[in-house]
Amino acid sequence: MKRLRPFLLPLLALAAAIALRLLVIEPSHIGHACDPAPWSGWCAPRTALIMSFRFQELGWAALAVGVIASFVRRRWLGQLALALGLAGLVLYSYEPAVVAALLGTLVIVRPLPDRQLRAGLPAAGIASSESR
Repeated sequence: MKRLRPFLLPLLALAAAIALRLLVIEPSHIGHACDPAPWSGWCAPRTALIMSFRFQELGWAALAVGVIASFVRRRWLGQLALALGLAGLVLYSYEPAVVAALLGTLVIVRPLPDRQLRAGLPAAGIASSESR
């Protein structure tokens, strides 16, 4: 269970994105109700979300977070990149979002060199004096 904990936030984001897609975006009766006044009342958030699909903003934001997470190697940024990437995959921004999800996953599963050194394990690529 401890190994799956870093993937809890991304899975919740995936569930929320699926719910948004199936309950708010795709139903035709909601689309028809929002046609006369797309920027009023409850239709405004739906219209703003649909307008974000035009330039794949969710996917590009996920990719930006994924690249930053790859450089600074912070697990919480990896989780955020994976969460945004999974949401982008469901919400029509799949091209940049798939790369972001991959980068986020790599940051989450890759152990940090500092932790390896504190645990007494040699860093990858460096031979210890005992193995020579």
